[in-house]
Amino acid sequence: MEIPKQKFPVSAEDYKLYEEVGEGVSASVYRALCIPLNKIVAIKALDLEKCNNDLDGIRREVQTMSLIDHPNLLQAYCSFTTGQHLWVVMPYMAGGSCLHIMKTSYPEGFEEPVIATVLREVLKGLVYLHAHGHIHRDVKVFALGSSRMIYYMSFP
Repeated sequence: MEIPKQKFPVSAEDYKLYEEVGEGVSASVYRALCIPLNKIVAIKALDLEKCNNDLDGIRREVQTMSLIDHPNLLQAYCSFTTGQHLWVVMPYMAGGSCLHIMKTSYPEGFEEPVIATVLREVLKGLVYLHAHGHIHRDVKVFALGSSRMIYYMSFP
């Protein structure tokens, strides 16, 4: 029996933003609490005024993130606008990025078996995306826990 997916609210009032955990040219990522579900999430807040009129590209990226269904890829829970921002609600990756883990715990770099494992799992995600006609812009690797990585891919 398949477990039904949780329905995430699409109103900013239902989320409590905590600290910023990442930033880019036109977006910031926050750790947040989804109040009705009592669940920690990540919210990518894109400033629509800084997106250089690429609203169609943003729409495609959010749609792709909502529709992908692969254990190695980060799927968006929901998205909505609040003021001049588009919020994309996603799972929070408490382990941090692969780069952060490497810098803090493995300053000499990962050993070859670790690199091989990460690359194999990234390639599985890429094969899934390409098989479904999606082209990615970049790949970020995050630790989902002590033994599992998940990958976030941006799309053009």
